[in-house]
Amino acid sequence: MRSFIGLDLSATEKLALDSWRQQALPEIMPRQWVKNESSRSRKFGNKRNNHNSGQGPSLPYAVPAANFHITLSFLGEINHRQHEALVYELDQLVSEPFSLTLNATGLWNGPKILFAAPTDTPKALSELAKLSRKAARKAAIEVENREYKPHVTVVRKATSTLPLPLYSPSVDVHVSAFHLFESVTTPQGVTYPVRQSWPLKHNMSVREKLRRGITDE
Repeated sequence: MRSFIGLDLSATEKLALDSWRQQALPEIMPRQWVKNESSRSRKFGNKRNNHNSGQGPSLPYAVPAANFHITLSFLGEINHRQHEALVYELDQLVSEPFSLTLNATGLWNGPKILFAAPTDTPKALSELAKLSRKAARKAAIEVENREYKPHVTVVRKATSTLPLPLYSPSVDVHVSAFHLFESVTTPQGVTYPVRQSWPLKHNMSVREKLRRGITDE
């Protein structure tokens, strides 16, 4: 099972980010539209120019709003034993809810993605990412040790030729749980179904929660 530990966005947050993408990057179309347009271009182009029948460069396309997420720890392929061990370790993980604002964008040439990200990473998010990696290693899963940079991928196959967004996003995200996702490839594209979830809870006494009006439900 190809998996990762991550954070989901609510339907409202996904729609807000997708609305920003449509307005700030109006030339970026969904994957299926790009595929159809590319097929038509090759069809008519080859009639005029048979000697240039290659596929050509891949065009950037918008990530579906349903796929928006923030990865905590990418796991890759894990077997049944690793999965069971990971679930046990994540059951022990304790971390608090937090909020962040997606208010910046960036482009990574390696994976060729354009992403939205917070300019300020909450301490609770960095700690949760660290704990999730630790849990994975305890389950005998190899994970990256690079600096954690939270982001939501908005456009794939993006290159430096992609026009800059017309303006920056401003999407507030409230996080009250983390999840184990599976990466599933289908003819229509990749999907990320949630396979298991864990709530985030405030680490304080019941008295203190009542005083502050906090509930973890």
